[in-house]
Amino acid sequence: MSDVHLDSALFFKRAERIYQAWESPSGDTAELEGVTALQVVLGEPNDDTPAYNKTMSIQLYLLGFEFPSTLMLFTKSPRKITFVCSSSKAKLIRQLQSDKGIEIDTQVRPKDEAAAKQVVKDLVLSLGDGKIGSLPKDKPVGKLVDDWNSAVSSSKAGLEIIDISATISAILNEKDGEELKNLITGSKMTATAMQHYFKSKMEAIIDRGTVVPHEVFAGLVEEKIGNDEKAVDMKLWNKNPSLGDVDFASTEWVYTPIIQSGGKYDLKVTAQSDSSPLKPGVILASLGIRYKSYCTSMSRTFFISPNKKQESYYSALLEARQEALKKLKAGAVVSDVYNEVHQYVESKSGTLGQNFLRSIGFATGIEYRDSAFVLGPKNNRTLKENMVLVVTLGVQELPDPKKQGKTYALLLSDTVKVGQSGAVVLTEGVTKLGDVVMELEDDEPEPEPEVRAKPKKANGDAKAKSPVKARTGAGTNGRVLATKTRGGKRENVEQTTSEKIKANQARLHAQRNADGVKKWEKGGKGKDGEGDKVVKRYESYRREEQLPRAVEDRRVYVDEQRQSVVLPINGFAVPFHISTIKNVTKTEESDHIVLRINFQSPGQIAGKKEDMPFEDPDANFIRSASFRSQDQRHMLKVFDSITALKKAATKREAEKKELADVIEQEKLVEVKGRHPYVLKNVFPRPAPEGKKTDGNVEIHQNGIRFRPDGPASKIDLLFSNIKHLFFQPSEKELIVIIHVHLKAPIMLGKKKTYDVQFYREVTDMSFDETGGKKRRARYGDEDEIEQEQEDRKRRAELDKQFHDFARRIESAAQAQQYELEVDVPFRELGFSGVPYRSNVLLLPTTNCLIHISEFPFTVITLSDVEIVHLERVQFGLKNFDMVFVLNDFKKTPIHINSIPVVHLDNVKEWLDSCDVPISEGPVNLSWPAIMKTLNDDPLTFYADGGWEFLTGGGSDAESSESEEGSVFEEDSDVFDDESSSDDDESGSAFGDDSDDSGSDDFDDEDEGEDWDELERKAERADNKHRQTGGDESDDDRGKKKKGGRR
Repeated sequence: MSDVHLDSALFFKRAERIYQAWESPSGDTAELEGVTALQVVLGEPNDDTPAYNKTMSIQLYLLGFEFPSTLMLFTKSPRKITFVCSSSKAKLIRQLQSDKGIEIDTQVRPKDEAAAKQVVKDLVLSLGDGKIGSLPKDKPVGKLVDDWNSAVSSSKAGLEIIDISATISAILNEKDGEELKNLITGSKMTATAMQHYFKSKMEAIIDRGTVVPHEVFAGLVEEKIGNDEKAVDMKLWNKNPSLGDVDFASTEWVYTPIIQSGGKYDLKVTAQSDSSPLKPGVILASLGIRYKSYCTSMSRTFFISPNKKQESYYSALLEARQEALKKLKAGAVVSDVYNEVHQYVESKSGTLGQNFLRSIGFATGIEYRDSAFVLGPKNNRTLKENMVLVVTLGVQELPDPKKQGKTYALLLSDTVKVGQSGAVVLTEGVTKLGDVVMELEDDEPEPEPEVRAKPKKANGDAKAKSPVKARTGAGTNGRVLATKTRGGKRENVEQTTSEKIKANQARLHAQRNADGVKKWEKGGKGKDGEGDKVVKRYESYRREEQLPRAVEDRRVYVDEQRQSVVLPINGFAVPFHISTIKNVTKTEESDHIVLRINFQSPGQIAGKKEDMPFEDPDANFIRSASFRSQDQRHMLKVFDSITALKKAATKREAEKKELADVIEQEKLVEVKGRHPYVLKNVFPRPAPEGKKTDGNVEIHQNGIRFRPDGPASKIDLLFSNIKHLFFQPSEKELIVIIHVHLKAPIMLGKKKTYDVQFYREVTDMSFDETGGKKRRARYGDEDEIEQEQEDRKRRAELDKQFHDFARRIESAAQAQQYELEVDVPFRELGFSGVPYRSNVLLLPTTNCLIHISEFPFTVITLSDVEIVHLERVQFGLKNFDMVFVLNDFKKTPIHINSIPVVHLDNVKEWLDSCDVPISEGPVNLSWPAIMKTLNDDPLTFYADGGWEFLTGGGSDAESSESEEGSVFEEDSDVFDDESSSDDDESGSAFGDDSDDSGSDDFDDEDEGEDWDELERKAERADNKHRQTGGDESDDDRGKKKKGGRR
């Protein structure tokens, strides 16, 4: 305590207030009449001592610190404050010197028991007879307290002990400027925690269906101000700019956050969060922060899919709150305020009035709940300006309309300051009905047939920004006409879906275009424009002396060490760096060879784009140089050398460009003082050394580490570089996965990667959770039912183990102020498609579209998507393609091909619910040309309408492209192995797709064939394919495929 400094000026200022109330007793301080001394003794700390009492409050009020085992004795004539304490405390208290007519006397209590008792006894004798004001309800304990009580009881003088709790309450309740400042800061912190953390976190837990006990959730909230293991979550507090100068060392929780749900509600201030899981319905939350010893608190009621009755009750409570704030003003009598508020509630609803709480709050400050100033019907004291109260309006035991026999409660509490014309709320926020009500789509009553219910559930679960607030009516609720033709039902549903998303899509497209114009008007440069290109400078030789001696022969010489070619021009050796050479060609004549060396120069068509910029494109350039020689052996050697040197230089440049975005991560900081959390016996993918190896994943202070069992390299992933964290359970899979998608790629072995995952197989030969490395195979005549039950149990255990570990990673990252949450894919929204060369199942998550079950992985972040264009959307085709155009126009659009058309409506609804602009067309577009136009002049692109051209169905030039084939070029061997068994059912992008969707079909359709004729024609084509197409070789199938593209 050597660093304790007492504020002497503040001490005497507040001591003066006590003496003024004592010398002129009236009203709440009338009990001080005739009192000769005030005694305040704080005993020894123990587990039974209340966290807040008036003795502790008076010490903090005067001294700013707690001094256990210390006696303070106030006398009026003369004005004197006597401290009795140990020698160490006496050194600190002696910082106070007598001032402003108040004498300070510090008496040291000796270690000898007899001498210590004598000090207290002499002090009591000096008082003579009379009344001594005390705080007996605090019930202090300790040797000093025993000595004082013994001295008073054995005193021959007539000493009378009276309770001065009401007086101390009245003195402490009138707050000065410094006290109000601390209370306002604490209130802002409480409101920030409720609004910016608890509400959003609770919403995410309920939406995902995660099992989180109340007490665990309370612990997550509690960690936000920091503790011994975790730092303060500054990302949360920075959301309130007025909290920039907060002293977090002086911040603590008034009580552990109280979270209640599931039908069990306790509205007392002593309530606690229990171990039962958070459940949807009615959720009560109470938070309280104590800043520089001053307490603030607020409570809110949240509703998940409430009915109209519950909403009306809450609205009535809000109106009663406004009525209470008007009544709570200086001069008002507390009992009158309570009665008026109670009567107001009864006038709104007899049920609410009958179950209304017996008090509407209490005074607060250093002591959280001032028991001497409860806002109830029996308190006849008056309110004064600058009092700070916790106003609590609560109703309990209300019958739950959704669950027979169950009840629920409503609670609305705030910290307020009393003023002349009413009370001002200090913990404002999350109060309106719209702020506390969240609709959960899964709670829809009266389930419809599957064709209607499934799309609703999909859309509700895939909402990206606020999954709970799903747009209602997103399913196919329109009447579906019975039809026998293929696509007839789909077309009808599609029209309904298009109408529902039309308004939102129009808004999204307009917003994208406006944002694009605004962005590029500020002077942004095209991603591939000249502004991004750097003129590279090469230097073959610094001095003439560095030229090799072989140039003296005046022949073409290739210097591989310097990566240069030395050409003899007009008798001089002129070096050219290999980067200035485009290529070299040779022409063989009868007895001569001519080498033509072509140089890089502006205006040439260098393939798809010119990679080499020029410092001055208007300068004079040598386009080429030709050399003719009879020495064929030498010229062939030069030709081969230049070709090999150019190839090596091109390869180096490509590798350098490929690794340009690879980062070198910071050093992983291992946890100290305890063992890290570990997930054992998992396999990484991709493997560090290219070989399958198992090991353990550990959670450390600033990241996670994979530690292999063998000699393979460790894998470190820092929280600062993790963009997404996925957990994929083993449902309909052979493995359970924790997958990490990185912001910037890292090197694993000799390859860079954006994705690292850790998985474990769930087959019978997998790892045994009981401790064995391998488990025995189950063969023989074992009961199949028992085997299936054990398999389900093993899967459930693995899923729980991996999910819990993913949650631990999330908690560890959030403790380091990184916004990282575990994302779980929605399997019911999945659809098949071809992102690379094979047909895979793609699964939407809250923020992404992923495929992580097999390599190569696909992770598309929806927030990085500018627009999604659906290609080959037209009648007769069984598949369509999807193109994701990214916000970074430098990156190539991502294609997902051959998606079955039955998923078209679900895909549209999912993208629309995630606020992603959608367009569609009947043909494949030339995306390299589109992106080149966009990158050349983005401002003009957006000024001319931006992406509006996509909604028109494509231009005439584009219509000449393939209308029936898939746009990707695949390795038919790989694709056939994986998806040939599905050709007849889903239709691949190969031969059968051509038969169904060729131009002949469309010509026939234009001539007026009816639906039945088309159906019969399609059936004949399918039968023909099954008869002849099944035995085709891979090569033949590849030949039948029409011109596709990558």
